[in-house]
Amino acid sequence: MNARPLCGHRGGFPAVTMTGGRTVDRYAFTFPVRAGSEEVVAEILSSYAALSVCGPGRALLERTSVFMAGRVVVRVADITCPPWEAVRHLAAQPRIQALEQRLRPHLVYDRDVTDEASLRRFLATAVMRVASGNGRTGRLPRRAVLYESLPRHAGELARRLAGVTALSGGTTVFRRRDLVVHLIESDDEAPPVPLVGLVTPFATLARPMTLVTDRSVGAVA
Repeated sequence: MNARPLCGHRGGFPAVTMTGGRTVDRYAFTFPVRAGSEEVVAEILSSYAALSVCGPGRALLERTSVFMAGRVVVRVADITCPPWEAVRHLAAQPRIQALEQRLRPHLVYDRDVTDEASLRRFLATAVMRVASGNGRTGRLPRRAVLYESLPRHAGELARRLAGVTALSGGTTVFRRRDLVVHLIESDDEAPPVPLVGLVTPFATLARPMTLVTDRSVGAVA
């Protein structure tokens, strides 16, 4: 694959955060699955392997988490190497290719990770803009809530959520068109509660997301 950058550090993504004193780039990707495929997709994604490395002594990803709410899948990734280096490495892994082949019949929009053009089309339609981020991150438990905004109100919805902070941890707000995801990282492992009162004027949907898989370097959750 061509090694040109996927995107720069401007325009809302990637978010730069600190994990253990190191800088990482945070990305989120979203894609829909076919109706009736939710349970099968969750099972496939839950088998995601432990994280590997880019090269000697260097982690490929710091952490990656997959959430689902209905037919919506969201993957959050903290990347410690250049984006296309991560993409090339993952796409070349036999276990990733096998997982993607199992997923393909259940995707609304087909993708082939072994084909650069197909992969670029997916990334162009799936990357979520980071609307805000605050607090510390790392390996704290993750929870997420999915919101769907009224037309042309996603920006205001995201701004309202950006003002919500975790008592001990951090939050990140992602946005893709009318979809907004509020990611919370904190020691509080209580189920996520949609902030209905805060977003009611701007949202048509507020739904907790299920954590399907969560992988960190040197640990499997």
